[in-house]
Amino acid sequence: MLRSLISLATVLVFVLPADAQELFLLGGPQSGTASGISDDGQVVSGQDDFEYWYWTEKTGVQLIGGVPPGNGVGGQAKISGDGTRMTAGELNLDTGKVEANIYHIDEFKWQPLGSFGSSCDAEASGGWNISGDGDTVVGLAWEPGCQARAFRWRADSGMVSLGTLFFFKPTRANACNHDGSIIVGWNDNYTGFRQAAVWTDGVEQVLFGPNNVRLPEAGCVSSDGVWVGGIGSSSLGDEAWRWSEATGYQSLGPVQIPGFKGYVTALSGDGSIALCFFRFPAPPATSGEGYLWFADTGFVPLEDYAISQGVDVPPDVRFALPLGMSPDGRNIVGRARTKNGDQAFILRLGPVQNNCPADLNFDGQVSAPDLTILLTAWGTPEVDLDGDGITGPGDLAILLSDWGPCP
Repeated sequence: MLRSLISLATVLVFVLPADAQELFLLGGPQSGTASGISDDGQVVSGQDDFEYWYWTEKTGVQLIGGVPPGNGVGGQAKISGDGTRMTAGELNLDTGKVEANIYHIDEFKWQPLGSFGSSCDAEASGGWNISGDGDTVVGLAWEPGCQARAFRWRADSGMVSLGTLFFFKPTRANACNHDGSIIVGWNDNYTGFRQAAVWTDGVEQVLFGPNNVRLPEAGCVSSDGVWVGGIGSSSLGDEAWRWSEATGYQSLGPVQIPGFKGYVTALSGDGSIALCFFRFPAPPATSGEGYLWFADTGFVPLEDYAISQGVDVPPDVRFALPLGMSPDGRNIVGRARTKNGDQAFILRLGPVQNNCPADLNFDGQVSAPDLTILLTAWGTPEVDLDGDGITGPGDLAILLSDWGPCP
């Protein structure tokens, strides 16, 4: 099953001028889907129909084996912020069932995370996401009687059930924030509706919109844990949404394609940028259209935004199923429709509008880590906040004047 370190297929690189951005399309019939990306945009995780893979510009696609989602197996290929660990499923030879694993890219090593001792179909547990710091994995594991339960795994506690607010009804954890303290997903209610759920330090709540409308499945959370994003509700016009404890439900705006439903798949570190797609809620997965949403300007088609940032997007390419985004909003991965069929894509964008330019690590505040980054770059052009071409006293003055939470 393992075909470790074998190049998958031709990687088509649209080479642009050195100061421009890039689009990578992973060619070949097994290119599959890219779903996770490291914070710096350099390492991508994904899977094809047969196994998992990771990608870097230097190595191309590297196959690692495992049992990818499909045929009774769930999960997502997500990656830690530093790009060294990814979620994947692998067969437990003792039980004959697939279990959640961490694949250590830097060590070429699998780490089984276990299960609750039961299974349903071919799966005992599946990893759906990993925290930015790489210490927490969340997903779904099976209890006796095919009872699906959201789980949180950490090295010090192992796999822990997150329970359910509706007696005997299933739950699943889809994502978590940078340190794993905030987990989001869904909890079936008694009518079978998958309601958005948030676990804060293991304590669950389900989410509601205006007029007590139950919000559908939550799929992502910002790195700082403040904002949650999810699937549109037919009772609220199928509009993509974000939610915070302070604001409650916020629609991202009208559905961009009549008759389609809005999906939020990723949020920037501070929640001000949302990666979305709109499609009719039925296969094929790439029948929709991808968008970026900005808190200050609203929606823009992903292809249009990429072109505006200097990316040469071929006219036949549609970023139909965007699934992952770096915290700064500058690197996006997913699956595209092309004239050569569906292909995994990696999109490197130009700088996005930033109302807090001195927030160099994108954690929503200007603080000591940002000062460290600036001082490390002193005398180079890497942290040029004042536009004079070099990191120096003017940039330090800007950073100190912006000290504190971002507006």
